[in-house]
Amino acid sequence: MIRTASNYSREGHMLESRMVELVKNHLEISISTDISDFDNVDCHIYSESTADGYDIHVCTNNPRQPSICEDVYYYEHDLTSAFRDQIRWGDRTFYICDSLYEDCYFEDTLLEAFAEYVEDIIENDELDITLEEINYLKKEYELEDEEADSPEVV
Repeated sequence: MIRTASNYSREGHMLESRMVELVKNHLEISISTDISDFDNVDCHIYSESTADGYDIHVCTNNPRQPSICEDVYYYEHDLTSAFRDQIRWGDRTFYICDSLYEDCYFEDTLLEAFAEYVEDIIENDELDITLEEINYLKKEYELEDEEADSPEVV
């Protein structure tokens, strides 16, 4: 990734878009809102309409035969919990309908995951994270250096 000034706000705080990028890279997940990716992902999150005009929401690994009992939700706000479950169960690629992505605040869910995994993100040597970002996160999340806390061995 190319580093640009847009990854940081003027006050030196990390932008939410950067936090989302880091947590997605740490969890090794990718999210597409492009319908052309629908058949090429592990998990599909989308809306459908019932015969009598009700909106229902689906989070499934099998869009050709979703389980009505396990994959279909009446309330769209339940989809973010289902999304987190799918990550825990090993799904890494997601199609999320663009209107649901915005309406259900999936980025907020990713920011919550960032806060949950911030220590692991800082320690992940494979992430493209700068020393400035690490220091900011340690200060923001009140994380202490292990070296600073350990007694000196003589």
